[in-house]
Amino acid sequence: MAVRNGKKSGIEIVKRFADLGFQLQPEAIELLSQSEAESRLEVSEMVKGITDSLDPSILVISTGHIDAYLKNSRIGSKYSQAPVPAPAIIKSFTDNRRGVDHKNFLPHFLDRYERLSKIIKQRMNCGQIRFIKSGRRSEEVSVVGMVSSINKTARGNLRVELEDPTGHLMIILQHQEEIIPDEIIGVTGSLSDGGFLFANRVIHPDVPFPSSTSQSPLPLSFNSNLDYDCSSKEKEEGDETQRPLYAVFISDMHVGSNTFLEDAWGSFVQWLKDEAQNMGIEYLIVAGDIVDGIGVYPGQEEELSIMDIEEQYKTAARYFHDFPSHIHLVVAPGNHDAVRNAEPQPHLPEDVRKLFPDNTYFVSNPAYIKIGGRLVLIYHGQSYDDFVNTISRLNYSKPEEIMAEMLRRRHVAPIYGNIVSIVPDGNDYGVIDPVPDILHCGHAHTVGISKYRNVLLINSGTWQAQTPYQKKRDINPVPGCATLVELSGMKAKVMDFGS
Repeated sequence: MAVRNGKKSGIEIVKRFADLGFQLQPEAIELLSQSEAESRLEVSEMVKGITDSLDPSILVISTGHIDAYLKNSRIGSKYSQAPVPAPAIIKSFTDNRRGVDHKNFLPHFLDRYERLSKIIKQRMNCGQIRFIKSGRRSEEVSVVGMVSSINKTARGNLRVELEDPTGHLMIILQHQEEIIPDEIIGVTGSLSDGGFLFANRVIHPDVPFPSSTSQSPLPLSFNSNLDYDCSSKEKEEGDETQRPLYAVFISDMHVGSNTFLEDAWGSFVQWLKDEAQNMGIEYLIVAGDIVDGIGVYPGQEEELSIMDIEEQYKTAARYFHDFPSHIHLVVAPGNHDAVRNAEPQPHLPEDVRKLFPDNTYFVSNPAYIKIGGRLVLIYHGQSYDDFVNTISRLNYSKPEEIMAEMLRRRHVAPIYGNIVSIVPDGNDYGVIDPVPDILHCGHAHTVGISKYRNVLLINSGTWQAQTPYQKKRDINPVPGCATLVELSGMKAKVMDFGS
């Protein structure tokens, strides 16, 4: 039976998808029922084509998935006729939480402790603080807890107060240990008569070591138009016959700033128009700060070319409409965007989203997506400020080193109460679980590409030249760059359009 417009065709569509274990959003049902492109297909053929194009993690089919199928079903390829899957949004947070006490942070930190301590406890046999404090002195013990305070002893060592749900314990650590507030750590050491635990070993949750077949980490440096071989030698036999899929990673456009690099942006768009279809560029991921915003910092109005936030987004949306229509666009917000500043930041509001092309997928900050079989964690990166202020060796010129510290602590923003503010809802949004294949950040306005224990780290720079505000603070941006990644082989290349 052919697909027909109307109620009966909608019921038939829902039934066929339900038989395969899928649900459809109401808008998706309407789109399929009214689609001229599908009116010539049998229902079973249409359902098979859509479900075959989906990532296995998808259970609810949205209009975005339908749009991607309809678009790709009409695109030929020298490699395969199979459509390219739309991005699968694995975790994206909203602000539609009801019945939640936003002043109660205890469930938030308990969730962090439970999830991260579980990882550490798989590597060491730990006891609860209340039992350890009553144990025999000079006996070696191990404990997991959250860092509640950090001070220095008279000899320059660290005196760290560790807490778990059962109590508090004072830990003495060597001065070279890099411990930050509110992180979860495991400690092994011996109890003193004074009730202190003198540590000889510190364990962070960290991400697993790569297998022996994986490539060594990349050098922590940046060179424009340089190929970074981030492959993990995971290709299966026959992969060479598959169409290579590419994703482009950018961030920090800052549309509306009088230092927005329109010429560099134009070169980038033209490159995509010329090369995307032939190369197999199917995804463009944007890690926040689409616009420069209004009143984000003192004196900002003197550095704006567009003084109205709505006009900033209208201009940005026009830029997005210039992209080749087959590319799936994924957009997360940043601290300059028109959403709450507290994290997790929800996706852009409806009145902004409607300005952008239909092939745009809006996610929160942070968010997990899946593209080309790769799990990507998108985080704008405002916690960079807290990391730089807390660990002296870190700086904005090497953002990939900060990203490695996030992975080491399995949290994108572990420090509470400084630069990054949070909205508690009983679950800690910042815990890095699962471990992504790619961690993509922005915020620093510099470029950094590296690999940490099999995770590709990308900080993709900015499209804004140095502002007077940045110059006063000695922030030297690396503008006009985009990072191109071949998803199967995990090979990255920084494309410089700002030279």
